[in-house]
Amino acid sequence: MSDKIKVAIRIRAPAKERPKNGAVKLVSPNEVSVTQINGNDTQKRFIFDQCFEYTEDTSQDQLILYQALARDYLLYTLDGYNTCIFAYGQTGSGKSHTITGSPESPGIIYRICEELFEVGELYEGSENGTQTRFTIHHSYFEIYNEQVRDLLGVGKCRIREKADKTTFVEGLKEFEAKNREQILDSLKRGNELRTTGSTNANEHSSRSHAIFTISITQTEISPLGEIFERRSSIRLVDLAGSERASATGSRGDRLKEGSNINKSLSSLGRVISVLAKKNQTKLVPYRDSALTWVLKENLGGNSKTCMIACVSPSDFEETMSTLRYANIASHIVTEAHINACEATQDKEQFPSMKTLIDELQVALSQLKDQKLIQDQMRKIKLTNRFLESTVEREKNLKTEYYDQCMIISRQRDQLSNSLYGILSDLSIQGQDDTQEAIRKLQERSTIFKSLLDADWNFWQPLPTQISS
Repeated sequence: MSDKIKVAIRIRAPAKERPKNGAVKLVSPNEVSVTQINGNDTQKRFIFDQCFEYTEDTSQDQLILYQALARDYLLYTLDGYNTCIFAYGQTGSGKSHTITGSPESPGIIYRICEELFEVGELYEGSENGTQTRFTIHHSYFEIYNEQVRDLLGVGKCRIREKADKTTFVEGLKEFEAKNREQILDSLKRGNELRTTGSTNANEHSSRSHAIFTISITQTEISPLGEIFERRSSIRLVDLAGSERASATGSRGDRLKEGSNINKSLSSLGRVISVLAKKNQTKLVPYRDSALTWVLKENLGGNSKTCMIACVSPSDFEETMSTLRYANIASHIVTEAHINACEATQDKEQFPSMKTLIDELQVALSQLKDQKLIQDQMRKIKLTNRFLESTVEREKNLKTEYYDQCMIISRQRDQLSNSLYGILSDLSIQGQDDTQEAIRKLQERSTIFKSLLDADWNFWQPLPTQISS
């Protein structure tokens, strides 16, 4: 599903100890204006998806930001989408406060963890017959001087690319969490190891980009034993702030850190600019920095992404730069889709598979029986045809033989009558020799007649059968 990166602006309260040369005001829920102080008072206006202003109650500000913006991305993640929220802005503009917060004013991570396990309990307690199991893992790493370091494990990691062109952090350890406290404990331990430092702009300046990832696997088992699985993740990114050496007073290692931070943020700006162009054919420079390389999918791939641009009235030029990049980022389109599939687990699938196999075997047996019956019927039909042809041939032969017998019988009768006539004449004349010859002829005629009569008696019923 094509979806633009959502861009929100958060204005922090001006620090009392820092002079301000710009005024950032909320004009409407989705519009801000910036005016330079001690200059020509030129006013610039920008329109974004959402804008948030500060109040005296910082805890309430955090809650409003979460409910109006960040909670939607938790729901997207539960639906099966990969999501990402990253805070961008100059140093001291409130990025860490937005993402992590404090025990008194919890940030996005704390609130997401709390609601995540509440939703998990609701899903697992569903009464619709479907069993839902949640498996939650988390990881935490930083990018410091272009090196990836696991904040929960040991040693450095490397960014690799998969066969499908997506990237992952090789060697990064993931830990399963059974409750909210386990995740928050990992976040606390990771923050203690994260590289920070003091500058003129921020006493607790983040000197690295920190990425906290929560991976969720939802396994749904229907009453019929079908298994449906969703795998998604939400990335919460606290970027190091852009800074100028003249404003922060950085020297030595701090100067080197600031240089690498600005380099990676410049790479991020170039990637944003290329991705924002419609019908762009230019190669996207993801590999220019570790930050853009690891966020490749979140910036231009399978992810629903939100950029929170944090601004402060303390530096007009930095504020304008942040708002310009935020405006460009709002034109980036990602291709997010639900990461879901039907899982195959032998134990759960075995009963349904066994039933299916039994049904197939019965159907196959029926097909075999049907084929056998068809073969027998074919043989019977062939036998019937043979018998019918044989009977017909026999009928034709018997009819022909009967006709011949009738002709011979008539000739026999005629011959017998002639012989009896001759015998009668000769008897009257009294010639002995002649009478003896006639007597023998008469005996032979009688024998011949008896033979013909026997044939006649055998074939006489035949015409009646044939006519029937």
